[in-house]
Amino acid sequence: MKLIAICGSARKQGNTSKMLHQVIEGAKSVGAETEFVNLFDLNYKGCTSCYACKLKNSKSYGHCMQNDELKPLLERIEQSDVIVIGSPIYYGNLSGQMRSFTDRLLFQYLDYGGKGTGPKPKNFKTALITTMNGSNEDCIERGVKDTLNILTEIFSHTLGSCELLNLTNTVMFDDYSKYVYEMPDIEEKSNRVEKISTEDMKKTFDLGVRLIKS
Repeated sequence: MKLIAICGSARKQGNTSKMLHQVIEGAKSVGAETEFVNLFDLNYKGCTSCYACKLKNSKSYGHCMQNDELKPLLERIEQSDVIVIGSPIYYGNLSGQMRSFTDRLLFQYLDYGGKGTGPKPKNFKTALITTMNGSNEDCIERGVKDTLNILTEIFSHTLGSCELLNLTNTVMFDDYSKYVYEMPDIEEKSNRVEKISTEDMKKTFDLGVRLIKS
């Protein structure tokens, strides 16, 4: 089994990256082959709606034909069994880099009949991990939870089963006094020793194990 983790955060040591590496550690613990990719290391564009991936009886059917640094990654994904997507939440959605990536990944397999029988090479196991500064209540009130549930459904329909893990109330800065941050939770976050809770780290590790074993 091979698991590939795709990070949509520019912070190489940030919350999203740490959570994805926990998934990787979980997967490795049960014998999986793993790969970690940060999208900010690649030069690519979003989907251009060229529809080459929809041409009947063509070599391009079911494959994105843009020739950039995302193409080799898309090819390696097809050789994987598990896809784990990780992104911070920016303005209620995935990061721009991640949205451009998921547009390219998903659209090549989209079937307009809506039956989930598009040209993907196999049924993948997938997971979506997100991190956000806001609380669980903010996630619900601002519609973020609904957006993530819709994305999870899209991943499930297009790629295969998808599990969602949303980490809220994250610590953003090592020293909050250096930044403009006027949220009421500043004192609590400034004094928090554990940047990511042991419980959340374990949930993510266990997710990696579950994706490989189940």
